[in-house]
Amino acid sequence: MIQWFAVAAMVGACAWLAAAVSTASAQTCAAPGNANTVCSGNCAAVSVGSVSGSQGGTVQIPVMFTQGPDDGQAGQGYDNVAAIAFTLGVPGTADGNTPLSFDCTSGDLASGSVTGLNGDFNVVIENAQCTGRSRCLCPDTSAGQTQDNFVNVVVYGPKNLPEQGPVQIPELPAGPTAIVTLTMRIAQTAATGDVPLHVFSALDNGSPAKPQFAANLSIGDQAACDVTANTQNRSNVTFTDGKVTVMTGNTNPCVGDCNSNHTVAINELVVGVNIALGLAQPSTCVAFQDQNQMVTISQLVKGVNNALNGCPAA
Repeated sequence: MIQWFAVAAMVGACAWLAAAVSTASAQTCAAPGNANTVCSGNCAAVSVGSVSGSQGGTVQIPVMFTQGPDDGQAGQGYDNVAAIAFTLGVPGTADGNTPLSFDCTSGDLASGSVTGLNGDFNVVIENAQCTGRSRCLCPDTSAGQTQDNFVNVVVYGPKNLPEQGPVQIPELPAGPTAIVTLTMRIAQTAATGDVPLHVFSALDNGSPAKPQFAANLSIGDQAACDVTANTQNRSNVTFTDGKVTVMTGNTNPCVGDCNSNHTVAINELVVGVNIALGLAQPSTCVAFQDQNQMVTISQLVKGVNNALNGCPAA
């Protein structure tokens, strides 16, 4: 079952491409290799960003892609990648210890959770909803559904095929470019430290363990050929893992109380205004930060109210 998502995703994406390619001059695909050897020299590249955030806040996690160098084959190969399917592992989300999760609305990812490429590309989060299954990223736990500890992503183009005429299959940008950015929330109870983020591939040695419904990365070119590995079974892609560094959140219940003396003074309000104007760093007074580590107008208003009326009871 491990390979189901990758096979289904790439079959779907490549079928989409093949339908378009068939309207032009189709090219014969070489038999796909098995990625048994690490890529060196001429390679495409996938890397996951490393970001930091506070408990209770959100982080934006970019997944970057870079096309390989020119291999001399027009429209084919790891330098003309037009579709990619991969699984990003997010440890801990399936066992009750949930350091990272998506904000969900009505059983689906909340608006703004996923940012894709600009232009003529589809971005699909295959396991966003639990329709027809008992596990996904936005489960109904009261119905016995469980939360996935991975994100299945497919990126391909074009968004729409014309009813007739030639079709231009868009390549992914040369890069390095964020092909998808995931906005995830750090649990208020998350342990401080690093949460590793890993794109699974055939090169993995079993650590971290691959979830049952996760899959190895696959890439397809403009000719709808699987070019994940070459005929010598060398991977055509290099990988760089990322991480989310979890920091202690703002535990002070009094907005604007920079020195934690349960009073908001005029000089502290000035600090808050300077942060909001970009004249000081948010870390100058974490008591002004909201759950996204931002100092907004509403936070300044709360600080003024606390200066006038006193801090709320702890």
